[in-house]
Amino acid sequence: MDVAASEFYDSATKKYSLDFKSANPDPKLSYTADDMIEMYKGFIAKYPIVSIEDPFDQDDWDAYVKLASQVNIQIVGDDLLVTNPKRIKTAIDKKARNALLLKVNQIGSISESIQACKDSQAAGWGVMVSHRSGETEDTTIADLVV
Repeated sequence: MDVAASEFYDSATKKYSLDFKSANPDPKLSYTADDMIEMYKGFIAKYPIVSIEDPFDQDDWDAYVKLASQVNIQIVGDDLLVTNPKRIKTAIDKKARNALLLKVNQIGSISESIQACKDSQAAGWGVMVSHRSGETEDTTIADLVV
């Protein structure tokens, strides 16, 4: 499940608005990180969810740590980690995630991408290689996966 929660996080209220596309969002549909954690836990209990990507805003580290400590599924980092070895190290240290969505052209170099992969694997994380929207059809990513 790719939530992409950074898209509907309101930094002023520190809430996640599920009505963010409305001209006048309903405040009853705005939730704290703790509310979102309970919602995700409900989904996990009810449906066979094995992976959640970007369940919180890209800088809501505390929420990631809290969710990771309460569920036994894969929590994938894309917006939070941006294939950046420094952010990956922070996530490893905080136990905020357990999987990386590796986007080779997200960090800037193939060397940094390889380091991000190695660091994630050394921490016991899963690594999924992906592309960025609108990217070329170049097959380099497939070569790196192998």
